[in-house]
Amino acid sequence: MSAARLYNVTVVCEGPVNGTWVRVVLAARQSTSPDFALTFLRRQARRIADGLDPDPRSKWLPAGTLVPSGTRVPDAPAELRSWCRDPGAQRAARDQLVAGGEFALSAVDHSGHYLFKVLPMPAYAPRPGTPTSTGTP
Repeated sequence: MSAARLYNVTVVCEGPVNGTWVRVVLAARQSTSPDFALTFLRRQARRIADGLDPDPRSKWLPAGTLVPSGTRVPDAPAELRSWCRDPGAQRAARDQLVAGGEFALSAVDHSGHYLFKVLPMPAYAPRPGTPTSTGTP
């Protein structure tokens, strides 16, 4: 029988702001399953990609409003969208988490370095008679 796990999910951006290197946590969550952790990660990847650079194929944009530039430069939003659409990458990430390993996705462009990470942690049950928190996080 495998040990119960919790999955700590974090999304961090590092980049230059007014000449100083800054690290910002964009999202964080704890999950009880690898599937929920990866669903959260995919949603955050899409949210950040769309915030940085709306997809030219978005249905809410009138046709022709945005067009791909065609230039070959690092493109974090495109990398994030590609990962979200790749079933093989999703399976590999899940398999890695189920096996107890951590998963990390990194995307870099001119705006910064985006790190999406899931870290499995052992889940410990409280001992009988141990007080538990009644508050909600």
